[in-house]
Amino acid sequence: MQTTFSEIVVEGRFMLVKGFLLGFLSVKNPEGKYFFHRKAGIRRETFKDFLKEFFELDNYVHLCLEDNLVKPFVDASKLYTKITGNAIKSIRPIKSANFTFAFEVFNQDAAKDLKNIIENIPEGVELTNFFPYEEKVSEGKGTEAYAPLHEYVYRAKGMLSGDFAAIMDIYLNLKRSKYSESIICSDVKIELGEPQTISA
Repeated sequence: MQTTFSEIVVEGRFMLVKGFLLGFLSVKNPEGKYFFHRKAGIRRETFKDFLKEFFELDNYVHLCLEDNLVKPFVDASKLYTKITGNAIKSIRPIKSANFTFAFEVFNQDAAKDLKNIIENIPEGVELTNFFPYEEKVSEGKGTEAYAPLHEYVYRAKGMLSGDFAAIMDIYLNLKRSKYSESIICSDVKIELGEPQTISA
């Protein structure tokens, strides 16, 4: 079963919100997953929402949290608002996510590893606009630093979209891989559902 997430906007300073969240998780669920927009490379889908988020950067924290933890976190936040100064401003379900990528490597082992990540995508994720290119160049054989061409090249670009949790796993896998310097990824764009009612 796929893990679903919601975006929570909290009014407050980032370090205070993060500290409160980590304290909450240590008691409620130490294995609970979360992502902060500014740390994980996430932004909202529409340009209007992106601008709103950009201008809220100093005073608002955008957090993506597992749905089964949202209500307990919101309840705990409200309980300690007078102490922390943090306030929940909005809760919206995350419907989907996507990001684009491009990479170029000159080693067949690296190409194999990257192909494995991109081509073996989990259920709920779709690969589109995928353009791979692979070539072995015999003229490039020789001492790499002095060869006019690389002996081997593999490059690809495309878009991955679908389930938020799965998209984040792939995105962070690429960004944290040993080939990260050869990979360019856009921010993860999230599509949000309608705001949920925040009870007093």
